[in-house]
Amino acid sequence: MDCVVIHADATSIEALKEAKAEKADAIVVTTNDDSINALVILLAKQLGIKRLVSSVNNEDHLHVFEQMGIDTVESPYRLNGRYLYRAVLGPNVKEFLDLGDGFEILEMIVHQNSIIANKMIKELNKERTLPKDSRIILLKRNNQIIIPEGETRIFVKDIVVVLSKKERVSIVSDIFGHKNNGN
Repeated sequence: MDCVVIHADATSIEALKEAKAEKADAIVVTTNDDSINALVILLAKQLGIKRLVSSVNNEDHLHVFEQMGIDTVESPYRLNGRYLYRAVLGPNVKEFLDLGDGFEILEMIVHQNSIIANKMIKELNKERTLPKDSRIILLKRNNQIIIPEGETRIFVKDIVVVLSKKERVSIVSDIFGHKNNGN
């Protein structure tokens, strides 16, 4: 997927046409002005651009943008708030994806003092180290993707991807950071 960034007046249909916007798969609009974002989205729809993404700065306008048929509408303040909240709730979580229905995918690095460091998946399962509604679904080691099985060993500095219930994020995060030694 190529991404073209245009520095022009996107509220001008001529500027969008000159940029060949009608050939674009998507448009992402992120100005600080909701009225400009709305106008650019309407022009993009007029040009037949299928995927429409816009930030909305005033949360009172979210419903208006959703009614315009925009595929993805998000407030940068809400996004940042969720990210900061996740940082407090799961300080060892490097990246996360909210799947809805109460589940998230979490990406974490195994630290030296982690209780899972140097253990095999089957040991973690036997010891019930992770909450019952959390599963390690992928490891990344030395730029290699590993789909873990029982004999797979987890090493310090591995990047581990976990599917977990939202309410278990703090527990899962703690497991990746420090051994249970009272600290």
